[in-house]
This record gives sequence, structure tokens and C-alpha cells, in this order.
Amino acid sequence: ARLKAPIYVGELKRSLNKINESISHDIDFYINEVLDEFINLQFLDLFPDAMRRPSNPGQNILGDRGENLSSVLQAICENPTRKIAVLEWLKALTPMDATDLEFVTDITGKILLVLIEANGQKIPIISASDGTLRFLAMIAALFNESDDLPNFSCYFLEELDNGLHPTRLHLLIELIETRVKQTNLQIIATTHSSQLLRLLSYETLQNTSLTYRLENQPDARIKRIFDISPETETLIKEQSLARLHESGWLENIMEFSQEEE
Repeated sequence: ARLKAPIYVGELKRSLNKINESISHDIDFYINEVLDEFINLQFLDLFPDAMRRPSNPGQNILGDRGENLSSVLQAICENPTRKIAVLEWLKALTPMDATDLEFVTDITGKILLVLIEANGQKIPIISASDGTLRFLAMIAALFNESDDLPNFSCYFLEELDNGLHPTRLHLLIELIETRVKQTNLQIIATTHSSQLLRLLSYETLQNTSLTYRLENQPDARIKRIFDISPETETLIKEQSLARLHESGWLENIMEFSQEEE
């Protein structure tokens, strides 16, 4: 379910401090631990218009809607090794033949990304396609190592495959799985796409869960795929999770499990 209003962790912590005397030390400790984890969680709900806007210099954190994309990528590209990696992934993930990234300052002093293709053509970010912008934002999130970020970051992406070309989807999965292994990042993503499920590595499948809602039940539930039944892992190896999803097996097994309870 979507939150109707943003959670301001700082305000929650200040409120807790006011009632600190009535809370035991142990409870207070664990509450603050949970709130600290919330600080590390960012819900990315990317909007093309927000990503196209010029960024204020020095803004090194990607906004929830993709704000500050130009300045975040500028900070990433100050490291030559990371810039090369960004360009390589950009060329792999999009039909563009981008060979360089340029960051120009507009008349208001804000930063604007310009993509430079092999033929010399310059494409400002305001003219980039929605799919290219989405890839750029994901690259920015995955490669950002700013000191302004917490030591551990967790990004939540709803409908990961939305707006992305189907032929490039396997590369995005490869990028995410690679960066998660290399860094302290955690990615939580949702999808209804069978194609995406076919692309997941076995290691990722082990950490994949089903979100479902049973008939006449008010709440949604989450269950790890491999914990659905003793036969699930064998069935996935024989038929793939995508095939089970397409056939309706996941829905049916959860209904049958409810009836048995």
C-alpha cells in the first residue's frame, strides 16, 4: 500500500525524545535502531520531468522522483573509473552510442547533463527519452558513493520493468545484481513481469517473495517463494518461476494453502 503522507524520521525521533523518560532504555534503543533503518530506505518513484530539470550544484543525493540527476551524475563522473563504468552501462542499456558526458551550467547557475554520441551530436538531458532517463537514474543510484549517503542504502523500486525496452531488461538485472554484490546497497523491487522473472539469477530467486491477497481478506501478505511449499524449489528448477507465474500456479497454491489452514 502507498503511504498517504511521507514519514519524517527526524520528527519521529524528536517526539520520542520528549517521552523518553517513560520508555525503558532497551525499548528506546530498538525503536531508534528501526528509525535509523528507515533513514537508509529510499522509495524511487521516477518522473521524467523531474529528471530533466537542471540541478543545483553540490546536490549529490538523487531525489525520490529523480531530482538532482544531473548533479549526482556529475559527482559520480569526477571519478574516472566510475565515469567509464557509467558510459559502458549507458551504451549497453540504451540504443545511444554515448561516448562522453558533459555537464554544462545554465544561465541560472544550475547543472545540466549533455550526452555526447560518437558522431559528435550533443543531446541535452531535457531531450532524452523517458527510458534513457530511467536507466540514467538507476545508474546514478547504483554508482553513487557520495559521502552524504549513509553507509548502507536501500532503494525500493516499484514495477522495475516499467518504461524499459524489453531487450535491455536483462542488462538492468545484471547491473543490479552486480552492484549489490560489490557494495552495501540493497535493492527491493516489485514486478508483474514474467519476462523479468526469467532473467533472475538463482541467488536472487532465493531472495524473491510473493506479495498476495486472499479473497475476503483485508490485508496483503508476503511469503518467500521457496517457502510456499516443499515442492516449490524443484518446480522452479524444472519449469522456471516465470512459467509458474504465467500458469496461475502461484495464485492457486496460496488459495489452496488458505483452505488447508
